Amino acid sequence: MAVVVSRIKVRLGIAAAALGLGVTLGACHSQVENVPLSDQNIYFSDKFYDVKALSPTRALIVGYGGKMLATDDGGTSFARIDGGTDLALYKIAAVGNRLWVVGQKGLILHSADGGKTWQKQDSGTKVYLFSVYFLNESRGFAVGDRSTLAETSDGGQTWQARQVALAPQDSESEMALAMQDPIFYDVRFTDERNGWISGEFGQLLRTIDGGQTWTARQNTLMTPESGIVDAMNLPTFFGQFVINDREALAAGLDGRIARTRDGGATWRFEPMKLAFPLADPLYQPYVTADGTAWAVGAAGEVVRLPAGQTEWTRADLGMPVYTWLRSVDFADAQNGWLVGGYGTILRSEDGGKSWKVCLG
Repeated sequence: MAVVVSRIKVRLGIAAAALGLGVTLGACHSQVENVPLSDQNIYFSDKFYDVKALSPTRALIVGYGGKMLATDDGGTSFARIDGGTDLALYKIAAVGNRLWVVGQKGLILHSADGGKTWQKQDSGTKVYLFSVYFLNESRGFAVGDRSTLAETSDGGQTWQARQVALAPQDSESEMALAMQDPIFYDVRFTDERNGWISGEFGQLLRTIDGGQTWTARQNTLMTPESGIVDAMNLPTFFGQFVINDREALAAGLDGRIARTRDGGATWRFEPMKLAFPLADPLYQPYVTADGTAWAVGAAGEVVRLPAGQTEWTRADLGMPVYTWLRSVDFADAQNGWLVGGYGTILRSEDGGKSWKVCLG
């Protein structure tokens, strides 16, 4: 029973990303009052899980129920794309004009024309896949439930899925047993050999052999400074961002952000300078071309760390956001997007100094 309760609590983090917002109006606005109604593609019931900025004006957004939207004009209008599924879509990967999206029940979709048309690929698994990452047009990885890692070397024409073997826990408790079969929420690689996986129960795994073997590095977070002395108290990490071959960020439960500066060998929690501490999860970190770091999460939380500074602070979006935000992405240092529940799509054209609501 303890395992079931634990899993439910953890999944609420991502399924809090499954309760959501949606807006039914048009274009991008600094506030939503007094905007005329029109035929729209965005609704209050929409739940958006990921956004990929493909250019300063083009973006792809995916979410619950197989919903897929694209804009070519910076959010003034959105077109509905038929992905051929009603399963939830969680993450997008892009290499040039080729795109991949993963979702429920082992779903992988692929587009070779920039997202206009999509075909299903056989992932080799039926577990939920929460993240996908491609190094180039051929080599890609996807991760999900039950410690699942799927790999391809031919652009997804064939995938091989397996369960990553983790070192057994010392304890025989139900929680310890569950920690041997965690959900993987995100995967990133810097080259053919070096990569990271983040996930449930604080999992921060590192590979230096292209994914053949993985080593858990989350225990390096257990220090006197962090106040965590038991691996079972480590926060689940939902999202990562790789800055370079040595440095990466991971964001997770309790508003915690961890950073590695040595290629994932060791991790440390980031300092926060907040009037009110974060109590809700952070889902996704991102670092823009100018070095500014962002992280988004539940309860509309957005924190940022300007380049050269050492403490994260809350970002001012210029408006209240009453729902979770699941993803952040920038095309360059200026043009960025935030998406989340209730059909929320926010757009910035000035590096995050100001944000506008895109209403479809």
